[in-house]
Amino acid sequence: MDIISSKTSQIKLNFKTSVRLSSAAIRRLKTSLKASLDECEAFALKKSKQHGLGLKKVESLELSLTLCGESKIKSLNKSFRQKNYATDVLSFPVHDDLRENTMPLPPELELGDIFICHQVAQRQAKEYKVTWEQEIMHLFAHGFLHLLGFDHEISTAEEKIMQKYETLIVKKSYQRLGLE
Repeated sequence: MDIISSKTSQIKLNFKTSVRLSSAAIRRLKTSLKASLDECEAFALKKSKQHGLGLKKVESLELSLTLCGESKIKSLNKSFRQKNYATDVLSFPVHDDLRENTMPLPPELELGDIFICHQVAQRQAKEYKVTWEQEIMHLFAHGFLHLLGFDHEISTAEEKIMQKYETLIVKKSYQRLGLE
């Protein structure tokens, strides 16, 4: 397991992969994830007019990301969501919903686990005409929002809210990498 964090981010990402990747692919992925971490940290810990939760008294976040194969994500999807197919991303939050949380939170907050399917991400990258790393960044942002309590499956209104934040996080992550 690798620990990924950027120089500025207050997020510690425990990263592991169960799929074979070249060392160059892992380097590119880590670079992309660092940009995503910076934007996710800004979203979760800072409050601005555009977006952000501004989690009070939280100084740092910790979460895990596992890049896995289709059989693993299909098994998780079947066990936890009763859906018998390989999906792109699954999130397992520690907290139900941090958006309206009125309870005191610890300074070091654990968010939960994200699983991203390597093969599904590859197919979606081709479909959306983006790089594999860009698709992983998008799926990571999606999973991260789920860890905070956003859920697009609740209602159309929630779907729009989550899509807005997801798009903003991804766009700003791309900008950090000079992609937009």
